[in-house]
Amino acid sequence: MSDGKKIEFVDNPDFNRWLEENYQVCIEEYEYPSSRVLYNTTYEDYIEALGRYNADPKIEFSRIEDKFPSPIAYYFYQANNNYQNEHHRLDLLKSCWESIVFLLFGLVVAEARHKKLQIKDIGITWKTFWSDRLFEKLTIIENIIDYTTKNGIVFECARFIPIATLADIKTLNQERNGFAHAAARTAAQQKELYEVLCPLLEDVLKQLIGLENVIILRYHSSETPLVPRCEIFNGSSIEGRKEGIVLKKERYIEILDHWNASSIFAMINDQIFCLSPFIHFSQDAHETNAVLCFYKKERNGKYLFEVVSKAQDKEFEKSCFTTTENQLRELVVP
Repeated sequence: MSDGKKIEFVDNPDFNRWLEENYQVCIEEYEYPSSRVLYNTTYEDYIEALGRYNADPKIEFSRIEDKFPSPIAYYFYQANNNYQNEHHRLDLLKSCWESIVFLLFGLVVAEARHKKLQIKDIGITWKTFWSDRLFEKLTIIENIIDYTTKNGIVFECARFIPIATLADIKTLNQERNGFAHAAARTAAQQKELYEVLCPLLEDVLKQLIGLENVIILRYHSSETPLVPRCEIFNGSSIEGRKEGIVLKKERYIEILDHWNASSIFAMINDQIFCLSPFIHFSQDAHETNAVLCFYKKERNGKYLFEVVSKAQDKEFEKSCFTTTENQLRELVVP
């Protein structure tokens, strides 16, 4: 047994669930949870299996497709399994990479707003927040994560977004020319480019594996305020599914001003906060479920959002985001 701190059974719920889904322990008509059996019977074997689980790329990729927020999981799955041709595959890879930036930006800024982080102390201008340049979004993410880390501020996003990973994402950002000129390449050249860029993206996703614990949701209904039924946007299916969640009373009170079906929220551990104004949703009259969308830029006095999985943008009135935008402004503008 290792001389280090003993890993408790409850420390790895995803691994335990994976064991139970893939391995059965049966004695006569009795069935036992395989994870608990392995942990209690041979702790050392449990730790070795946990190490293999964390290191196996196939398992990691299945975790990305099954549990990551849906924009990333959807495009990653499509690029690996459901592309029409090499050009389309590159487009899907590009969309996956852009979704990482959009999602991390929305999460980090939303948590900073929710926790009333004095962003003005970091030196980020108000105009920069509304830039359509991905590099600007990455810089804001990096500055906020760096600021909270150096000042000992409890910040959930900092737990799964390493500063070093942001540098890798910036490196991938520099490959935009490869994506932009992909249409002019032959199918063989497009495939070759994909084989260069895909490992870079996969490496970033592995570093961000903590995103599997970030639940993106929208309020749907509730009979009991602290146990609402929500639309969940995780996994490679682009449409949300309805599930119940449990809120702590103090967290529920924190979000009362926004807690309705008009906004998208993120839940990380027991923390929950509204993702407006940079992550929103689109739902046409004929659609059963909503689809996530990301803020792109301001146009004609409205905000333009990119709808995930659809080759379209959608405009929203600025008034849809007045409350959260004003809260953010107070933290950014001196």
